[in-house]
Amino acid sequence: MTSQWYTTRAMQNPRGIAVRELGHVSLFVRDLAATRRFYGDVLGLAETGTAKDGRIVFFSAGRHHHDVSCEIMRAEGPGPQPHGVPGLYHVAFDVGSSPADLAAARAWVESQGLVPFGETPSSFCVRDPDGHMVELYVERPAGR
Repeated sequence: MTSQWYTTRAMQNPRGIAVRELGHVSLFVRDLAATRRFYGDVLGLAETGTAKDGRIVFFSAGRHHHDVSCEIMRAEGPGPQPHGVPGLYHVAFDVGSSPADLAAARAWVESQGLVPFGETPSSFCVRDPDGHMVELYVERPAGR
């Protein structure tokens, strides 16, 4: 059985608000075509729509209209910042429940020309076309 400390705490929150889950992540990107290839073709998220005359594209893992929205950048910027400074650290996606699922995900991203890094027994990371770190993980059993 997995630990439920986080769910229990949120349900008992005395502040009058109980966040149930993260709704989505929004990213500014440089190239929507490259972004579509990465999030759609490589990660397998479904493209569920666009907005702002095609400047935003939405991707879903299946439960929500979108889990990730990507908008073409409005101005030149420095891109992802060095590790440890304020800003987005990474986005993570659950890719299964076993080491075999993780190995299959790794083999797939490698076949797509991506280089995994930051590996642990239950996860690894890749970079999207804009350099955002994307973690792919499998849920670890409690106590491991």
